[in-house]
Amino acid sequence: MVNAVSVLPHGHSDEARLNAFGLSTELIHGAYRPGLSRALNRTSLALPSSPGTDIYHDTMENLSLLLSDRGWKLAWIDRQPRLVHPESLIAITVASGTDVASSDRRRAPRARKGVATRAALAPPVAAMPLSIFEDQIESERALAQAAAQTAPLWLLVHERTDHGLRIELSRPALMTESGVVYDWEDRILIDFLDLNGDLSIFDEPDDAGGFDVFVEPLA
Repeated sequence: MVNAVSVLPHGHSDEARLNAFGLSTELIHGAYRPGLSRALNRTSLALPSSPGTDIYHDTMENLSLLLSDRGWKLAWIDRQPRLVHPESLIAITVASGTDVASSDRRRAPRARKGVATRAALAPPVAAMPLSIFEDQIESERALAQAAAQTAPLWLLVHERTDHGLRIELSRPALMTESGVVYDWEDRILIDFLDLNGDLSIFDEPDDAGGFDVFVEPLA
């Protein structure tokens, strides 16, 4: 059976389409926030590539932590890490780009990727019966590897600004010879992740009460 490209077609809200994959804006923002905070707080002495590396590595790790309890598996295809949905509905990897989540839908992102993404541009092939692989598959990692080969690849594309991140989850369709994805089969835009004015560090725990202030009446 060929895996479906998306659970909900165009016409539904972006959030509903994320939810159909078991994702949400809140979860994706939570995965991105630590790396973005680190990137925005780099000094002028940091290497030019450091902020981008912060976001990429931290976000892949955080997504793995957040999704592993939901049955997602981390797999490597041609040295590209992918998080694979438990039903192989989708495989996700993180990428930086330009013109991300533009309000003008005619402006599509451009993201540089490699041979693994190029191989995933074609429609996924039908999954072979598991019995064919039984002699080779000896671990959950190998199972995830087989699933990642057939799950449609989507890129979690981000673009850094002075104040946060523009983000979208999109399925690549066409690449240039030099390795730039410039056309997309499907796009799900995600709300801007704004770190300015983030007061979450001051949030009270759920079980915390108010402040106890002793008031003594005047005589």
